[in-house]
Amino acid sequence: MSDAPAGEGSLWRHRDFARYFGANAVDLVGSGVTSVALPLIAVVSLHASVWQVSLLAFAERLPPLLFSLPAGALADRHRKRPVMIGAPLLSCAALAVIPLAEAADHLSLELLYAVALVDSTALVFGSTARISYLPSLLPRHRLLEANAKAGAVSSLADSAGAQLGGAVVAVLGPARAVYLDVASYLACALLLGSIRTPEAKPHRLAQTTMRHEMKEGVVYVVRHPTIRPLLLTGTAFTAVFAVLTTIWSVYLLRDLHYSATALGTLLSVAALGGVAGALIVRPLVDRYGPARVMLAALAVLPLTELPIVLVEPGRLGQVAVAAGLFVQLAAATAQGSTQRSIRQAVCEPGMQGRMLATGQWITYGTRPLAALAAGAAGTWIGVWNTLALGTAALTIPFVVLFASSIRTMHHVPDAAPVSRPRPEGEPV
Repeated sequence: MSDAPAGEGSLWRHRDFARYFGANAVDLVGSGVTSVALPLIAVVSLHASVWQVSLLAFAERLPPLLFSLPAGALADRHRKRPVMIGAPLLSCAALAVIPLAEAADHLSLELLYAVALVDSTALVFGSTARISYLPSLLPRHRLLEANAKAGAVSSLADSAGAQLGGAVVAVLGPARAVYLDVASYLACALLLGSIRTPEAKPHRLAQTTMRHEMKEGVVYVVRHPTIRPLLLTGTAFTAVFAVLTTIWSVYLLRDLHYSATALGTLLSVAALGGVAGALIVRPLVDRYGPARVMLAALAVLPLTELPIVLVEPGRLGQVAVAAGLFVQLAAATAQGSTQRSIRQAVCEPGMQGRMLATGQWITYGTRPLAALAAGAAGTWIGVWNTLALGTAALTIPFVVLFASSIRTMHHVPDAAPVSRPRPEGEPV
């Protein structure tokens, strides 16, 4: 493996690029195990109600709303590598509490909520630094390729983790299975720490405050003619998807009677759809343009949710649900990789961290509220009715993107100068 510039040849031959995505992959393998283990701990081991499951989802999804903007300002004010390395170590320590608490017979839903909050907070700071670090490794014309490869590797790792999670949970139990995620966070930190590409010291005015820089990032994104509609579309998708995923586990485990192995297999197959979407997105964008690819992907999404609300318990239903989620993750990955590459390409270098963080704040900020809404709706009108309404609402992201100027975009644009926000003190 060489250290040749990433502007030439295969990206996999670039040593630091391989380490970067190796860290992402091993992180997601462990997270895939936890994605199977945590619902089982809550629903099966601790007998959580629909509302209590929604509170766990709320705890997992609240930190992006609280900390995305500070995380973005931090990423643009300081070097990103220390945060990239420190965040998985914090998650490692938090998740290790779960199996230790079970061994001491002190495992509770309140403890799960606390661990979820800490782990998700670390993820906000770590992922913001990690993703905004990518343009420092690669030239801009290779970002779509890099994001597609990232999507493929991430989805494959997620699939392996979910499948492994189902098997390990069946052997060790859900709480002790979390040890695999603990180990994955350690490996992730080691791989990120081995990256040797120099990171330039961020350039900023000494008198600017973090609060001003956070505000600057929000204003930049809101005024940007390309980034703004992409984030509005992503926000609509994320909000609806958060409602659905909050109650999936309850419906699959209780109403459709899935076992731990069946749930792990389902999540594994679904994640493989992400691999397929990542592999096909670049040739599709080259041939049809980014707008058509994103619109087609969003148009397919409501159809992929239909098997969950229509099937009966049994093997045939499991196959139908897995097929639907496979296509769903393929479509979501294709449109996600495309819109992320567009945002990275048009964003100014000094705004990458804040652009990403503002996007997370706007997009993922809806998820805790969506989780509570899912819990309330699942309790009041039933889990199936909530899933049916969520499936119909998946048409909204398509409408939002189609109504914007992005629908005429024929290629991923090059970076273009955009008016910077007004200086501090000047009215917005």
